[in-house]
Amino acid sequence: MRTHRSKDVLGTIGLSLLLFVLITYSGCIATKSGIEGTPIEMSDFAPHLDTLKARYDLTETLKTTKMMVIIQEGNQSAEELREMLWYKKASDGGDQLRIQVLGVFDDTKAVAIANQDQFLLAFLDQREVYEGKLSDGILDKIFGIDLRVSDVLSAIFANPFLDGRTDKLKITRSGEKYIITRPGIEDEQTEMITLLVKEDEPKVTEWHITDNNGLMHQSAFFSDYYEVDGILRPHKVEIVRPLEQTRVAVKIAQVQLNLDIKDNKFDFEPFLNEDFIIKSLSETENTDAPE
Repeated sequence: MRTHRSKDVLGTIGLSLLLFVLITYSGCIATKSGIEGTPIEMSDFAPHLDTLKARYDLTETLKTTKMMVIIQEGNQSAEELREMLWYKKASDGGDQLRIQVLGVFDDTKAVAIANQDQFLLAFLDQREVYEGKLSDGILDKIFGIDLRVSDVLSAIFANPFLDGRTDKLKITRSGEKYIITRPGIEDEQTEMITLLVKEDEPKVTEWHITDNNGLMHQSAFFSDYYEVDGILRPHKVEIVRPLEQTRVAVKIAQVQLNLDIKDNKFDFEPFLNEDFIIKSLSETENTDAPE
């Protein structure tokens, strides 16, 4: 399903999800770190991995109430969007995520919910809902973008190591900077991750994915780190997609951690009723969404 809905609704949510899902696109030559580091052993780097994981373990819920998204595509004027996000660890260890896109009067225009392995996308003005199993393929059909669901948590928590891929790391150090390389998820890809460590507090600052020809598939940058309830978090995320000449910058002005978020925030039921036209994503695989 490759939809052709106007950018203010479908395109908004599609690019919004890029804030939390790291993507794979080619289009330009990868830049080098420019750092000649000294190789170090995994045992010396492991404490920083433990600190990054602890930040995730200590975060049961997350809510952003003031989030500005700036999208720049090619030579077009930048577009600014306002959104809200809720995240919660489920009781069985799974993850729940909800994103709302707001209109000019703070009215909700669209809602995307990922609840464990299920996905729902609702367009409120059009009264249309798409629901089905959460997968990389489903998201590609909706947005026409190769979104990787597996990296959602890694992007939210600025931690590329949450997926456990730490057995083939090559690490060099130059002063306070650590450069980590490892094989990518896809064949013939390489990931390069930069950490800045001050006073034993690691900050992931860059995350690049390239292929074996040196072509950039993705660049993500994390900055404006400061503590929220004792947990260090970035408040600006920028994702660069060279092929589409697109930059997505996220600025978070207000984030709350470990507040009480009810499970019904991630329920599909309010959108699965006679007030909406409901489409199964599996049934609409080869069709366009109605205008």
